[in-house]
Amino acid sequence: TIQHLILKTSRPTCCRFQSTVPRYDVVVVGGGLVGNAAAVALALEEKLENKRVLVLDRSPHDPTFDPQQGFNLRVINLTVGNKNFLERLGVWQRIKGMRHHSYDKIYCWEANSNHVISFDAGPMGYIVENNVIETALIEAAHDLHNVEIRRGVQVSDIKFPLQQASEPVSIHLDSGEVIESDLLVGADGAQSFVRGLLDVPVVSWAYNQQGIVCTLQSATPDYDAVAYQRFLNTGPIALLPLGGGNFSLVWSCKDTLANELSELSDEDFVARVNNALQKEPNVPPIVAAMETLSTRMGCLEEPPKTPIITGVDGSRAKFPLGFSNAARYIGPRTVLLGDAAHRVHPLAGQGANIGFRGVQYLCREINENPARQLGDYRVLNGFEGKLQCNVVPMLTFIDGMNKLYTSSFDPLVAARSFGLGFVNQSSLLKNVFVEGARQ
Repeated sequence: TIQHLILKTSRPTCCRFQSTVPRYDVVVVGGGLVGNAAAVALALEEKLENKRVLVLDRSPHDPTFDPQQGFNLRVINLTVGNKNFLERLGVWQRIKGMRHHSYDKIYCWEANSNHVISFDAGPMGYIVENNVIETALIEAAHDLHNVEIRRGVQVSDIKFPLQQASEPVSIHLDSGEVIESDLLVGADGAQSFVRGLLDVPVVSWAYNQQGIVCTLQSATPDYDAVAYQRFLNTGPIALLPLGGGNFSLVWSCKDTLANELSELSDEDFVARVNNALQKEPNVPPIVAAMETLSTRMGCLEEPPKTPIITGVDGSRAKFPLGFSNAARYIGPRTVLLGDAAHRVHPLAGQGANIGFRGVQYLCREINENPARQLGDYRVLNGFEGKLQCNVVPMLTFIDGMNKLYTSSFDPLVAARSFGLGFVNQSSLLKNVFVEGARQ
């Protein structure tokens, strides 16, 4: 083992002969999208190119992609900024060799008014299946000499040093093995074991909604470059284009409706989807009066023509929706990334995107402090402050949007309807939203 460590690194390791405990520079707990992205990104940092990065993943097998199989139920609405990030990692090039689809336009509208907002600004984003990104990240990690992935392992305990101490973190595995690390990355999901051991307070609540996901087929591929989202009183329904007349459905709805929809046959489910997308809006009188004013001001756009859904490709699934945000994203020599730090409603498609942004903030902070040790509290504190300034307003905005559009209070419906139409007519305001969505 000692000989292997010497060969694996190109820096002096004399101090490592003092202990038989394996010592890594970075240990990532959680091998999902954000955890693997963190491992690859950190391993490619100039400061860490000769350091050792270890990923601990509970899953026993590498993710796989088979182009002959149907679309994965879980997809990511990847932003342009994160596409560029993955490109810098050499991951996007692998994704291009598998499967993805870009879109150029978004329509958003609701069920209680005729107001519509549309965004049309070149590539707005990229719809990529989860297993495609995971496979590309794993392939990139395997090609790096300084990244090791251990599968089928479970962390049983973690011993953290004092806040500003120089001692490493000790990670105890359920096999009885102990590993030390200068920096620990907790990317182990919304029920993070790492966060729990840090005893970090979390603000969280359930939306009493579930997200229904499946792949849908349409009658025509003419809508392949357009994404659609309609806000219903029970929650938003979104169609994300996959190409070839296929769409990924994300329908967020109240628990009772989700259970009802899950019991339907595919034929009846398709009918409900088409009805949800195309049903005439139920416009309250006060909203109708506001729309008359909007028409005079030229702020009322025609509702979009949505694709006619003809079938379900494969199975359907559902998952509970909730919000959470950790009070701290750091601990002694430890950072929390992805759902371990924050969880958000899927209506804006920002969950994994925010996680990838956290990886970039961490790498940037390490790169900007070359003289500081890995896990230095001052570096981690700087990372946390900058990331929270970026993430917390977005979490608050998305949560507020979900609550705003699930309200049927007529004056509120009128106000949000008029606001939607006003923003749609303002190039300046629309550009602000577009740039935010492309980050």
